[in-house]
Amino acid sequence: MFFSSRCTQRFRTPTCDLLHTRVCSIVLLAVLCLQPVMVMAGDGVTRFIRSIDRWLEDGQRAGIDTNYIAVPRLNHQIYMGTYRYWQNYKMYMPFYVENAAALVPGLRDNDSYRINAHTNEGEFDIGIDWKGFAVEFPFSAFSNYLASFGLAKTGNVWGFRLRYKYLKQMDGSSNVGSEKLEDQNNALRILYGEGYYVLNSRRFSLAAGLYADMVQKHSAGSMLLYVNFYQSRYNVTQLLPDNYDSFRTQQVSIGAGYAYNYSLLRGRLLFHGSLVPMFSVWNHLRHDAGINADLTPDQWKQLDNFYEAANSGHARFRINAFARFAANYSWRDYALSVFLNYRHYGYSNSRSLDILNRELDCQINVIHRF
Repeated sequence: MFFSSRCTQRFRTPTCDLLHTRVCSIVLLAVLCLQPVMVMAGDGVTRFIRSIDRWLEDGQRAGIDTNYIAVPRLNHQIYMGTYRYWQNYKMYMPFYVENAAALVPGLRDNDSYRINAHTNEGEFDIGIDWKGFAVEFPFSAFSNYLASFGLAKTGNVWGFRLRYKYLKQMDGSSNVGSEKLEDQNNALRILYGEGYYVLNSRRFSLAAGLYADMVQKHSAGSMLLYVNFYQSRYNVTQLLPDNYDSFRTQQVSIGAGYAYNYSLLRGRLLFHGSLVPMFSVWNHLRHDAGINADLTPDQWKQLDNFYEAANSGHARFRINAFARFAANYSWRDYALSVFLNYRHYGYSNSRSLDILNRELDCQINVIHRF
């Protein structure tokens, strides 16, 4: 059964975002300060770390056919590389306003709000892959994003990946207000988490194809099952009739697709391709607004009509998808990997509001095994 939730509205200001960022920073600092205390705790922590290490290695070796898949002799990795991504955010929101020019000069009655925002971001990555558990530490190369973080666990049978991006450099166009988007008046946050299950895990390794932390000796393919959570939060200031607007979409999807590893030189050279359609089972839109309180009753009514499509209606079923391509080459204790990833996420509701998120990632890494 597919579920949807009604759109909601809550008034807030950008100060809330600053407070949230500071709270997260304090929590992270506390964790870092407590880490030495945990290390000094002695044998209990040591046994815990060893149990996690065994659990990760068991995840690499679980049920594999060693004629097709092998664990590398050195199954720890540190890698450095570049990460480049293109992000596109589109929104179509009809509004039902009379005398719309009183809200925004030049606005026509019963028109629609249309936005097309995009950005090209780049960063360098330093990553650590410990028996299939990978953490990425990115730093800016040619962008002004505020935050970026990646985490993955690449088991042979199942695994997961988390990714967070906070993009400030969004350019583009709009048919409302100044009609030009700049990084000063809009921003986009992306968060997604996904878990996968490999049906043919005996002979096919997703980790070998994507992350080069396993060896695919011979070519093989498999059906994949996925569970995915995706959230986007688009903020604009001084663009719409409100002083501040935030449109947050959330989706939970399930998917089934296919992946194939084409292996050459007994796995030293490997090409990977996968495609997974995603079917939304839960969709949610939330519109937050910061409104000037000095409004007349007629202006309040006009604002309600302007944002009706965002504050009412029921979410519709959507089909999304992501596709991947990867290639890696290994020699001695090193490997070179190239990774391409395309994601397509859409949201729509019964009031004809439509939001489309698209992103294309490209990552090139030099890997050292130890």
